[in-house]
Amino acid sequence: MKEKIAECINDPEALEKLYRENKNDFARYFPEIATGYNTDLIRFWQFRLKPEIKEKSNSLIRTGILVVLGITLVTGLFVKLPGIFSSMDEESFYFRNLAVILFAGLITYMSWQKKITKIREILILFLPVIALSVYLNLLPEIKSDSVKLACIHVPVMLWFFFCLAYCSLDFRDSQKISGFIRYNGELIIMTGLLMAAGAILSGMTISLFAVIRINIGRFYAENIAFIGGMVSPVVAAWLISCYPDITTKIAPVIARIFTPLVLISSVIYLVVLFVSGIRLSEDRGLLVIFNLLLLAVMAIIVFCVSELNTSKIKNLNVLMLFLLVAVTLIINIFALVAIISRLSGGITPNRIVVLVSNILIFTNLAFVLPGLYSAYFREKSPGQVIKIITGYLPVYLFYSITVIFLLPLIFGFK
Repeated sequence: MKEKIAECINDPEALEKLYRENKNDFARYFPEIATGYNTDLIRFWQFRLKPEIKEKSNSLIRTGILVVLGITLVTGLFVKLPGIFSSMDEESFYFRNLAVILFAGLITYMSWQKKITKIREILILFLPVIALSVYLNLLPEIKSDSVKLACIHVPVMLWFFFCLAYCSLDFRDSQKISGFIRYNGELIIMTGLLMAAGAILSGMTISLFAVIRINIGRFYAENIAFIGGMVSPVVAAWLISCYPDITTKIAPVIARIFTPLVLISSVIYLVVLFVSGIRLSEDRGLLVIFNLLLLAVMAIIVFCVSELNTSKIKNLNVLMLFLLVAVTLIINIFALVAIISRLSGGITPNRIVVLVSNILIFTNLAFVLPGLYSAYFREKSPGQVIKIITGYLPVYLFYSITVIFLLPLIFGFK
């Protein structure tokens, strides 16, 4: 929707058509796109949307509080289950179920926000989540790499169901998926702000009680801070829906700042890696950290690409992203060489997962690079790059399903 509004910003008929197609998204993104324009058409739409935005905001504040409180209570009940049932192993329970509890809250809130009320749609969203939870808790209670990897990849699979709820179960609409990627950036920003504010509040509260010689640190951490951290993404989602102007203006700025900083860091890292002569294949811990950093850079690239303004061609952000993708591809080659060399010592679940994930990232970036090149050097719209990224996402879904359900069976839960 954001890209469509930008393309039709001076076309009254096209704007009216977009508004009728999706009034909620139009009212959300139009104020951001309209910034900097001063025409009669823009002033007309600002005046027209003002009461609708205000009414929607008031309604969301009233009903949203009740929904968030309900999700908080249910989340609190589930995270305290190991304390209620002493037979539960706390470490195993949280390792297997925390991601499910967190995303179940997000999917529930998003289903309410998108007005998903049909029984069939609700079952499509929640039956797989319930089945996944049952499956995870039926896995053998053994310290195996394949089981650990299955649990680690659970958030990836659940993220797609969160995406499905955001898209109102229309996973074929690339515009909606692109909007969801952008929404994730906004959600992370708002969640980070809430966590920072919560940390300050927690420190003040614990310190105030310490003054009167009452130590509430452990109780506060286990019963308030922990549950608050679990529901903070849901609270952040509610705040975004109530006050969309906050994050829609911050996210593009964050993207513009992060792109050159990550590019500089990646270039320096690549030079140091080459000059130092460090061999990643000889240090398993270093290789794991290296791959985590690679995943982080990939996430930043996807977020920054989703924030590109498709109405502006040949801008500096596109060039920065092109260079960042090129550097990341080179770094990925180092990782692939190190991983392949370690396969000579035998095939293990960890080595297979790391190898496949790196190949997937490398392939994804290899598809993105030509699109960014065309956007900057041939002055084509960056919108094609966003379509490439959204079109590749199902590959990660099938990969996560394979790791969660097939990998433990293939390696006999070892």
